[in-house]
Amino acid sequence: MSLPKNLYIYPWDSYTENNCNSFLIDGPVRILIDPGHAHLLHHLEARMVRDGFSLEDIHVALATHPHPDHCEGLLKLKELGALIALHEEALAFLGSFQAQWEQMTGQRMPDFPMDFFVKEGRLELGAEVLQVLETPGHAPGSVCFFWQKPGVLFSGDVVFYQSVGRVDLPGGHAGLLARSLEKLMALETQVLCPGHGPVLEGRGAVKENFYLIRQYFFGPQASPSWPQ
Repeated sequence: MSLPKNLYIYPWDSYTENNCNSFLIDGPVRILIDPGHAHLLHHLEARMVRDGFSLEDIHVALATHPHPDHCEGLLKLKELGALIALHEEALAFLGSFQAQWEQMTGQRMPDFPMDFFVKEGRLELGAEVLQVLETPGHAPGSVCFFWQKPGVLFSGDVVFYQSVGRVDLPGGHAGLLARSLEKLMALETQVLCPGHGPVLEGRGAVKENFYLIRQYFFGPQASPSWPQ
């Protein structure tokens, strides 16, 4: 399995400060998924520069969910000219997340003036098409993006390599996360690009990862009809 030539992966591998993996899809409309914390954007840009990009080159910036380690950097991207987007429920959740936001970032929560909202269905961005999947459980308004043509799943904090997103933060719900996992399992994913941890390549490896997670975290009774 080879990665798409226009996909650039920027993993966050620091053990001393929390942030997320970021992903760039190059094309007529240049897309950045999960820019991460605002104060850590210079680390991301330093790596992007080595690939011939800068933050000013981004046309659209998307966040998978409303936690600051994924979405805070959207505001800087907007200042630099990019269109920014979240799910509508994610934006609504931010209003109730103010105390936790300030505790996690040490800053007052800013306004997030979205240019548009992502929702379940097809999202056309220039020559690329992303399938938006609503995947609550880790956080309200959580979505995943499936780049169908090459089979790349940007899973945010729903599913990682051998793990899933935590559900003990405000708005977390284990039953909803289990259902979201089943939804993602139905995709023909060739490359799993999670919000944290390593990227997983190969359809078989991705499928095995899903089954191992379902067995370990949700037990042999797991099915799409899990109770809420």
